[in-house]
Amino acid sequence: MKNITITEVAKDAGVSIKTVSRVINQAKEVAGITREKVLKSIKKLDFKPNKDARSLKSKKSFLIGIIYDNPNKYYLSDIQTGALKACQDTNYNIVLQECNYRSKDLTSKVSHFINNAELNGLVLTPPLCDNATLLDYLAKQNIHVSLISPPPLSNYDLLSSGNDEEAAYLMTKKIISYGHVKIGFIYGHKDHSVSHQRYHGFHKALMESDIEVKQPWIFKGDFSFNSGYTAAQSLFNLKSKPSALFCSNDSMAAGVIKFAYQNRISIPQKLSITGFDDSMIAEEIWPSLTTVKQPVKDMADHAVQCIISLIDPMSNKVPLTKIFPSKIIMRESLVQKG
Repeated sequence: MKNITITEVAKDAGVSIKTVSRVINQAKEVAGITREKVLKSIKKLDFKPNKDARSLKSKKSFLIGIIYDNPNKYYLSDIQTGALKACQDTNYNIVLQECNYRSKDLTSKVSHFINNAELNGLVLTPPLCDNATLLDYLAKQNIHVSLISPPPLSNYDLLSSGNDEEAAYLMTKKIISYGHVKIGFIYGHKDHSVSHQRYHGFHKALMESDIEVKQPWIFKGDFSFNSGYTAAQSLFNLKSKPSALFCSNDSMAAGVIKFAYQNRISIPQKLSITGFDDSMIAEEIWPSLTTVKQPVKDMADHAVQCIISLIDPMSNKVPLTKIFPSKIIMRESLVQKG
């Protein structure tokens, strides 16, 4: 297939090569009508600007950073997959950077990451998107920032949100519909806003059904496999045990199932278990996990697309704020209460 040159674009648009170059590099001095004419020719001819040439002209790296601090490897894998999908057929690439959200020098580390990689945009995942100090700092910087699963009422313009509270409410209602009234819950990481949203959904469903929330059946977790395993140790040492357990993510649910298997506790006959996220592990473990499917890949895809749409006039335009609905995936780990 023939590669279209900038000369051909200029000829089709009836402008100079320099004007086309200015449009490609988003120079402000090109008039609106002329700019639209050039963009129309670029689209018509399917012109693909050379990345290296554009970087030299515009001093862009064509890199979008993603910072994370999450012990769940499945979540990070979905984030990376979705982000890379957004970069297909573009000149942009993704750079991942792990950051300890509790670090005293978090802001300076993020600043170094932005400047050292010459990032054109930055995506924040939980719990970093909950860090008010970091968000205040980034709001003053000359960089587009997109948030995945931000806290409620976030005033950022680029948001990819899930309906966590509603999804947890519906999952709890599903558990109740299977005859369970003794229901436990494993909390997610206390510093993630989604952890509280999921608990609120769980709590609301129990209250509406006149089912008591028993504190001994509410366990602390941090979204990691090990925290689910630890919660299971506490749960199965109780004299009075729930018949169903709602885990705030799939990794913690898998930790519970491992402990149960090691101690010859039958799942789901002795304990029905549900998760959240529908990550790879939900299908890979046995029994396979009933869970909430949250489209994390799509959320990451959207978060990156938002940034690209703002910094590249030739990209597809997308809504800058979007809520991604979840759905319940039924598998073997939830059964009717006998």
